Amino acid sequence: MITIYGAGAIGGLTGACLARAGEDVLMVDKVADHVEAMNRRGLRITGGADFTARVRACAPADLAGPLGLTFLAVKSQDTDTALDVLAPLAGPDTVVVSMQNGMNPPRLAERLGAERVIAAFVSFPADWQGPGHIEHGGAGNVWVGELDGRRTERLEGVGGLLSHVANAHVTDNITGYLWAKQIDSALLYAQAVTDETMADVFGDRRYQPMLIALVGEGVGAAQVAGVRLERFGPFEPLKLRPTSDAEVAEAHAVLDRFSAHQRTLVKVRSGPWRDMAVRKRPTEIEHMVGWVIEEGRRRGVPLPLNELLLRQVKEIEAGHRARGLANLEELEARRRELYGAGIGPR
Repeated sequence: MITIYGAGAIGGLTGACLARAGEDVLMVDKVADHVEAMNRRGLRITGGADFTARVRACAPADLAGPLGLTFLAVKSQDTDTALDVLAPLAGPDTVVVSMQNGMNPPRLAERLGAERVIAAFVSFPADWQGPGHIEHGGAGNVWVGELDGRRTERLEGVGGLLSHVANAHVTDNITGYLWAKQIDSALLYAQAVTDETMADVFGDRRYQPMLIALVGEGVGAAQVAGVRLERFGPFEPLKLRPTSDAEVAEAHAVLDRFSAHQRTLVKVRSGPWRDMAVRKRPTEIEHMVGWVIEEGRRRGVPLPLNELLLRQVKEIEAGHRARGLANLEELEARRRELYGAGIGPR
């Protein structure tokens, strides 16, 4: 049996695709009406795919061990609560695959033991639409890796299972992918402080210098940390810290390609935007942009533009700021103050 702990957007889509492929799947979720709907009528997937998967579902309190292969797909802020349930149920065959945003695999390793943890970098879009209903946002990828970079038989097995969900890849540098995603999240949160689409924000030449600077600050933190950043899809983090006019032009081209890619997807706005605008709940920004800021601070690398973005999102969450293009204007004004014609840090 495969356990999916957290049956929202990513976990729900993963579990539904595995069930459709013939796997025995148990969905675990804290939302009672979502659990009831999955048990009663299955889990409906629409958008990039259209099918209904028959699955079993239960609340966390009803989960029994020992666990086997488990995909963890809760929000970063819910990780410790999930581990309070999962850790006592771990057995000799337990393997937990973190399908989460945020740098959570080390936290899982502390509680479960590194030998029980596999890290995954999810790069496919999905949204929870309501009880028993997930929207598949379009084609994407997923990378899986052991925390120590080894290529193992179990890793190949997990990659094979996830090939039913997205284009699946096994990597010996999962840390480089996770860091890249953490840095990329600044772009998603920049969209989330507006009501524009991701394609419109990323492709707007008025705001591209600011977006380049946001990513460039994070790249600087990763470089000092000795991380070998990986590219994924049209996102090429190392090209977003330009040091010459030619590199600036290529940085703009990267964002143009990113914008064009977003126009091919069903999902047009980011998950953080949906958290704030639709679901009215806190985002994971402290575990993503905030994490990169803290990693930079520990190493003497300032990320002042990212700090402003973090502040904007927290103020929107608290109801003290409205979403809108004025937030991007504020970020761009701050970028000019910090970096001027240099676009971003060098």
